[in-house]
Amino acid sequence: MGKEDDQIILIFIVSAVFVVLLVILLILFLLIYQKRIVTQENRLQKLENERQQVLLKATIEGQERERERLAKDLHDGIGSLLSGLSLNLKFQKNKESPESKQADFLEEACKLVDEGIKNVRLVSHDLMPTTLENFGLISAMNECCEPVNNSSKIKVKINVVSEIFHLPKDISLGLLRVFQELLQNTIKHSEASQVNTVVEFNTNFIQLDYSDNGKGFDFDINNSKGLGIKSMESRIQALEGIFQINKKSKEGFKAHIKVPIMFR
Repeated sequence: MGKEDDQIILIFIVSAVFVVLLVILLILFLLIYQKRIVTQENRLQKLENERQQVLLKATIEGQERERERLAKDLHDGIGSLLSGLSLNLKFQKNKESPESKQADFLEEACKLVDEGIKNVRLVSHDLMPTTLENFGLISAMNECCEPVNNSSKIKVKINVVSEIFHLPKDISLGLLRVFQELLQNTIKHSEASQVNTVVEFNTNFIQLDYSDNGKGFDFDINNSKGLGIKSMESRIQALEGIFQINKKSKEGFKAHIKVPIMFR
């Protein structure tokens, strides 16, 4: 019976080892299978993110092309027509007696047309700022600040803490659009008296820190202010950058933007 007991024990041990090995193999199989699933999901998520990034970039590029087309149409089409009308009105006014009612009427008409020409040029320039292309981001940002500093109680300052260099067009245009939107939000909603913007040019990135001393904002993506923030986030996301704001703050508004520079 001793030998039979030894055989039974041996069979039991072998069976137990086999079962343990089988369990281990099953666990390893499940872990490998799960890892493959996670890897596949990550790959699909990466592909989806890349697809979304491509779509986002294409949408923004399409918007900018449409802005450029509208700017050109305004400048070359309506602007030229108004300029021609202005010349004709002034020519006709000079033929009238300075004391006549017709001269007064034509003088008023000339003023209205000239004001229309000025507004068309302003809208055209806002749609596609030539200063950005000719002189760079900081000059274009300063140009945005001039009318605010001249016509409102808000004072806007831009400080550059590093040496300025030329940026790729998509980065400079995206940052300018975001700066314009931030400035408009401050003017419309903040009740601020001071805006400070610090811009840092780095070899690998450009950083923009925007702040005002207003009442702060409580953003909701379902209202117009929230949609403005969403639009800015999308622009910076398309540039593969970081966009952060201090939501629900009563100590003024702050925005931090950091965009990698990839020369192409």
